Amino acid sequence: MISKKHFPFTQLRVSILGIRRCVGGILTGFSGFLKRFNVCGFCLFLALSSSSLFAETTISRIPAGGLTIDQPGNYVFTNDIKWYPSGDGQAILVTANDVTIDMRHFKLINRRSGYSTIGIVAQGVENFTLAHGTIKNMNLGGIKCDSCLNVEIAHMVVDGLSLDNTATYTVPVGILVSSSLNATVHKCKVENIDVKTGSTAAIQMSSTLGSVISDCHVKNLMNRDGACTGIGHLLCDIAEVRGCHIEMLQSQFIDNLNTEGHTAIGIFPFTTTNLLISDCHIKNIVGCCDDAHGMSIFECASAIVEKCKVENVVDGLGAAQSGAKATGIEVYASFVLVNDCKVKNITAVNPQDKQATGFSCAQCLGVAFNRCHAKNVRVVDSAGRQNPELGYGTGFGWAPDPRPIFIEPAIGILYQDCEAEKCQVGFDTWFHIDSLWIRIISRHNQIPILNKLCSQRSLSCNPCSECGCTATGCYPVPIAVTTIDNVASNNTFVDVTVID
Repeated sequence: MISKKHFPFTQLRVSILGIRRCVGGILTGFSGFLKRFNVCGFCLFLALSSSSLFAETTISRIPAGGLTIDQPGNYVFTNDIKWYPSGDGQAILVTANDVTIDMRHFKLINRRSGYSTIGIVAQGVENFTLAHGTIKNMNLGGIKCDSCLNVEIAHMVVDGLSLDNTATYTVPVGILVSSSLNATVHKCKVENIDVKTGSTAAIQMSSTLGSVISDCHVKNLMNRDGACTGIGHLLCDIAEVRGCHIEMLQSQFIDNLNTEGHTAIGIFPFTTTNLLISDCHIKNIVGCCDDAHGMSIFECASAIVEKCKVENVVDGLGAAQSGAKATGIEVYASFVLVNDCKVKNITAVNPQDKQATGFSCAQCLGVAFNRCHAKNVRVVDSAGRQNPELGYGTGFGWAPDPRPIFIEPAIGILYQDCEAEKCQVGFDTWFHIDSLWIRIISRHNQIPILNKLCSQRSLSCNPCSECGCTATGCYPVPIAVTTIDNVASNNTFVDVTVID
């Protein structure tokens, strides 16, 4: 139900007087600016005053077919709303420009399962703001903005997504912004996603220019038969993620091959440029039979990752007791700086890629790791025992992948003032070319530096780990074994400290 309340005359008079005083000060302080650009001071006063004349529109209930907001204005919730949808769709659809929805700390709760429902959708609009509320128990998504300009989503909670659909490739997302310009997601929380789909994500930016995700919290994400991502970017430019926390994210495998893998990744920018990730904390990432990463900068260019922490990443906990690999921070990209980051407790159980890594790099050029620290990285069997035939837990090394398109060296990589501690291998030169390790510290590692020239590694891959799925773009035939000859050459070590 929507109703309108107009401000009392006394409030309106006070508001106008206040604006008149403010505008007077602005006109005095910026008189030169106004003259330069021929701005009419009285017109500016009218424009600013008009905002106080907008009606406040209240929302107290939502019909089964959903509610459409097609007029600009300020919309507020007056109570918790229980929505009983009659089919697929959204509870609220925004099609007008200049809309603000303030939920005033109330909840929008879906009370019927079985449909593909989304809480609030903004479609093709400008200047959309959504704040101060909880969207609970939707199936497909919490909040979606598509083809929008100037989006602000702040102090929102998306609690619970539940969808069961592996027949088609489906991606439930807590907060999704796609094909948009200038989007901000600030101090939001996405939690308790439990789905069985091709993929899922808590917060996702797609084909968006100019975005900031700040001070957000992601917690308790589970995909029972597909990939799972905390914060993701796809085909974005000028993107920033800062001050975010991600914890307890897990992927599982049953029989779904209609997906490009079952990865579990905390932060995952893909084909994105001009990226900044800072002051983020990622912990408790659990993979089944595919990759598990705290962070993967994949097929990107021009990025900075700084002051981030990753802890407790484990892969291979599915029924097969074997995964692909586990990594703290992985880089498959060029011109990337990773500064002042720390990872610890990275474990791979019987990895098909023969490796767990604190920091890794492949198919990359001009990447630098500065003042980074890796601790307690290991490869074990299902009983927790170490065996060199299974591979190594490496503090800093290459990022292996058995698929031919990704078997590329790391060229011109800099490891500067970095430290590996209590790993099976501190630093590994495998598949590095023209790279430099300077002022590094290998502390209490079983092998301080591994430099196996003229050697081979055999990697494997199965349908669960992106080899043999049925979706478009996947490899239709599983890759049993890929044997790789080491191409490492012209690498330099300067000022190395080894502490046993």
